[in-house]
Amino acid sequence: MAVIIGMSTAVKGKKFDLTQDEMFIGRSTQNQIPIDDASISGRHCSVLRDGRKYTLVDLGSTNGTRLNGSQVTKSALRPKDIIQVGSVELMFDGQDVDVDSPAVTVVIPRVEEMAEPVHIPESFHTASPFGARKDSRNIWVVVTIVLLLLVVAALIFFVMRLFL
Repeated sequence: MAVIIGMSTAVKGKKFDLTQDEMFIGRSTQNQIPIDDASISGRHCSVLRDGRKYTLVDLGSTNGTRLNGSQVTKSALRPKDIIQVGSVELMFDGQDVDVDSPAVTVVIPRVEEMAEPVHIPESFHTASPFGARKDSRNIWVVVTIVLLLLVVAALIFFVMRLFL
């Protein structure tokens, strides 16, 4: 039977048996392999079983899915493959896995390797479930100036009382 073994963070050493034809990995507790980590999407990727062959499929996750260091959208799995979901590493293993056919891997090219540069909309860079980051430094500058003015006013008041 094939298994997914946790290699890092909170899942280190945990084994997840791949008992179903499709098993989901993600942050949601409704996944067959739930991993509570902020770098992982709610439903990050899945492992498909077809007989004794297994395939890793990224499900449009925010941080992507890596297989042995390369970002992939879909790839055949082999024993001892390292899967990275977000910042968490997992190892795929199993003795009954069919590996006689060459692995089919779909690799997402880096932007630097593409013939034409890809325009990424500005809204993509600021998209966050927490909203846009607000700069709070201006507020602290105003608060500091007001406090300094109050200290100077208090000093003037006490100096005036001493001489009058």
